[in-house]
Amino acid sequence: MSENKFLQSLREGLESGAILPPGVQARIVTMQPSFEVADRHVQVDAIVDFIVKDLPDKPIKAVIEMKSRLTPLVLEGVIHQVLGYRNELQKSGTFTDLYPMVAAPYISDSVQRRCKELGVGYIDLNGTFALICDGVYVDVVRPATEFKNPQGVKNIFSSRSRRIIRVLLANPYKPYRLEELASEAQLSTGQVFQVTRRLQEDGFLDRTHEGRALTKPRKLLRLFAQELKSDYAHNRSVFNAFSETLPGQFAQSLGYACERKGIRCAFTLASGLEPSERNVREDITAAYVNVPPGTLRNDLKLEAVGKGANVMLMMPPESDNTDTGGVFYRPRKLTNGLTSVNPVQLYVDFTLHGSRGEEQAEFLIEHALGFRE
Repeated sequence: MSENKFLQSLREGLESGAILPPGVQARIVTMQPSFEVADRHVQVDAIVDFIVKDLPDKPIKAVIEMKSRLTPLVLEGVIHQVLGYRNELQKSGTFTDLYPMVAAPYISDSVQRRCKELGVGYIDLNGTFALICDGVYVDVVRPATEFKNPQGVKNIFSSRSRRIIRVLLANPYKPYRLEELASEAQLSTGQVFQVTRRLQEDGFLDRTHEGRALTKPRKLLRLFAQELKSDYAHNRSVFNAFSETLPGQFAQSLGYACERKGIRCAFTLASGLEPSERNVREDITAAYVNVPPGTLRNDLKLEAVGKGANVMLMMPPESDNTDTGGVFYRPRKLTNGLTSVNPVQLYVDFTLHGSRGEEQAEFLIEHALGFRE
């Protein structure tokens, strides 16, 4: 859908109420206005008053940034833009209070989740709508009957598609031919084309005569980790246990047990780091195995615990339980002889780990991943 057609459809939907939930009205203050703020020209897409039936005397004035296609890859930039407009217009005194919102023909589940995390509202042409501000909570999801996600691949971070992104992130400045990338991730050339096209459209990848290579690996990695959180929380099998064996000895025993049984094993979190990469002290031994982790319980004399675990064995979600673009892709041999997941997966795991994990994840970007930007 073109920008002009979307703008017209959004205006009509707001004025008629067709895309608004029951009990909510909209009054368009202005569309595509221009403002001079601090010697700078600012043009926003729309200023709209939303009136909730139960609070008729408390309209919420929203500044809306519109996109004819809104994907997780471009969302962060759009949100940064609309928050900037909101702050500048409030600071200048043009408006006393503005609620930031984004609009698109279709807004996916992942975009909805991220907007809520950042306190940003949204509306699409199907009628999916969120207005969560100043004691008002309106959250409506309508099926995408007319306006649907136009991409061939609905979510490039889901299922096997994300193997392509993991391969690219693990080799951030290597240009790939489609066939080479498809072979590395063991996926079809058509699927690789769809994913790399999306990455290129959203400014994360360039296509040259040598092949396709990432241009913003650091930004893509952060988004990649964010998008994996929900799937890993629900589909990663985790066995928390306690062992009286010293951590170093236990790690060696785990490696030997897996080798003896033909089980793939790769250490992660603190036990997957080199000494020079360590920024957070932690005594837990964590590793991925490609079988249900409880099957190693008896071999290693482990006691399952709810709290106080010093061992964490994990089996990745099914789509990542592979060495072709999955968790076991390009493992590295540590100086202590253990096999670790690659630094991309280490970053993901630390962001999921909580506590000071995110601090360690950022340390990895500077000291292990070698991303230039």
